[in-house]
Amino acid sequence: MEDMGGSMRHHLMCPISLQPMQDPVTAPTGITYDRRAIERWLAAGHATCPVTGQPLALADLTPNHTLRRLIQSWRQTSSTPVGVGHRPDDVAANVAKKLLAMASCPPVDVLREAAEVAAQNDVARRNMVDAGVLQRVLRLAVSRAKAKSCHGDNKEVSLDDMATVTACLSLVRALAISGDELRPLVADNHVHELVDAVTDVLVAALVPGPSGDAARASAVQLLDAVTEACGAQVLERLRPELFRAVTAVVRDRLSPSATRSALRALLHACPVGRNRALIVEAGAAHEAIELELDAPPPPAAGGRRATELAMALLAELCACADGRAAVAAHPAGVAVVARRLLRVSAAADACVVRVLAAVGGRAASPEVLREMARVGAVGKLCCALQADCDAAVKEAARAVLRLHSGVWSGSPCVSAYLLSRYL
Repeated sequence: MEDMGGSMRHHLMCPISLQPMQDPVTAPTGITYDRRAIERWLAAGHATCPVTGQPLALADLTPNHTLRRLIQSWRQTSSTPVGVGHRPDDVAANVAKKLLAMASCPPVDVLREAAEVAAQNDVARRNMVDAGVLQRVLRLAVSRAKAKSCHGDNKEVSLDDMATVTACLSLVRALAISGDELRPLVADNHVHELVDAVTDVLVAALVPGPSGDAARASAVQLLDAVTEACGAQVLERLRPELFRAVTAVVRDRLSPSATRSALRALLHACPVGRNRALIVEAGAAHEAIELELDAPPPPAAGGRRATELAMALLAELCACADGRAAVAAHPAGVAVVARRLLRVSAAADACVVRVLAAVGGRAASPEVLREMARVGAVGKLCCALQADCDAAVKEAARAVLRLHSGVWSGSPCVSAYLLSRYL
């Protein structure tokens, strides 16, 4: 029976979130997604099915009522961590009551129990959210992260407080709050304290070790949701050390989900104020290139999303001169970006061409232009003109090729025939 439950859970997974679906919807391609996950995907600017790469719009999604009834039936029969005979709503009520009734800081084991309950049953998860557990845990995480050690001149979060913060963030992660659900909770002045607390956690947990890594992974996933939900007034106050700590999450490869959350958080913050320059200073362009340098070509389904996020971040950073210089300065920067063209998705193609157009723009140095020819970036741009790409992508590629056709037509690394044919 346990094997049957595991097999059923596998078939009910959303291809995007890799979690059991709650509100399944089916695309014309035949792929079924959780509504919240696919809506966030489309809202991020994608216009294709994440699995097949075929065009997809929000209006194309159809509710899958048969699968929804199957999911509801499966959830009702799934076990809970407190023994047979306990209903999910009773379990959630008991745990929520235990958490909310404690005037002082709840023990770490109580927080872990709550996270286990929320992770295993969606009915219990929703009931805990409705009971106000999220607000209580967020306030606790803020207070513990801001509680500095009082021993000597030590200004870092103590080990006990770090354990509590890690448990709090694990519970927040298990509650699986989306940006839409989090938005009302960050609409007041407490959001600044929350962002500062997450910053403190990410900076304090940079010490090596599984405890610090778990805290960083949970913190950056919370930061992803917060930066998506909050407005420009919050994003423009983000501290430079936050960008360095989030970039370190990309560098250290804590987990695929933590890496994607870190890239999304940087993307959310990038267009606001001085954040783009601060993110470049933190080394994010270098780490995004290194991430793709280590990824196998072409990326698998899970890595495809990370590649799209990395290319999108590089495209945003290349909107400033320092970002373009950072990509050009990396020994493999242009080559790694060009390698992803026509090999991942339409969304990645658009970002790759933006990066190459920015790096190879009017201010491009002769060394950069020679590098683009040598590593095959010019040939890839010619291929984009032949491929079934979006019209805007083709026009951007054509503009770069026209701009420097005189230089590249004389290069032994570029086919003069291709340049003359498509220009």
